[in-house]
Amino acid sequence: MIGVGSSPVSNFRFVINSDLRNSGMAAESLAEGSSKNNPRDWLDRWGAGDTPWHKTEVNPFLIKYIHLLENNRNNLKIFVPLCGKSLDMKWLIDRGHRVVGVDLSQLAIESFFKENSMEYSVETRNDFSKYREKSGRITLYCCSLYDFPKTGEKDFDAVVDRGSIGAIYPEDRHRYAEVLSSVKSSDCRHFIDVFDYDDSVRHEYPYSLPMSTIVEVLGYCTTEYY
Repeated sequence: MIGVGSSPVSNFRFVINSDLRNSGMAAESLAEGSSKNNPRDWLDRWGAGDTPWHKTEVNPFLIKYIHLLENNRNNLKIFVPLCGKSLDMKWLIDRGHRVVGVDLSQLAIESFFKENSMEYSVETRNDFSKYREKSGRITLYCCSLYDFPKTGEKDFDAVVDRGSIGAIYPEDRHRYAEVLSSVKSSDCRHFIDVFDYDDSVRHEYPYSLPMSTIVEVLGYCTTEYY
């Protein structure tokens, strides 16, 4: 399911893929499930290389629907929450956009720069570490998503979310929405790649996020489907 909508409440626009079997994470990962979505467990899994959510190709839905996200705009400032070392980020900067990501894993962030042969500098502060690629095309922050507003980054033209909202605890979704609301521009568009399944059968990571839940979290939106 792909949709674009406008939200008079939170002033977001959405590009959403919630097709269960064609989403960013492999179907077998959904079948096996995982309740390990607290920060310590995520860091341990990055350290052990147990990262089924990381893909070795660019999200095919992002490629297919990038025109909806860009909406005839160039040189966008794009926010990637829980970015890991996603190849989507390299693809976006190769299209001429600027990318800012955030992740708790220092290993994931440093791996991204090294695996893409990018020179970078590091600036460490109390609440975060800032990794900036030499040309300034991409900046990644190592900190909690909820501490991201402390970086001072704002006025994002677009958000690319490949499963981060589906990885956080349901009771923390309002905090996710508060972070995005505090850093977006007035014409921000939002790409989301999530699962939509019967959560009466299972209710754990990756969590089910049908359109109705996304609307509830991020605000009322009128949606057109493609």
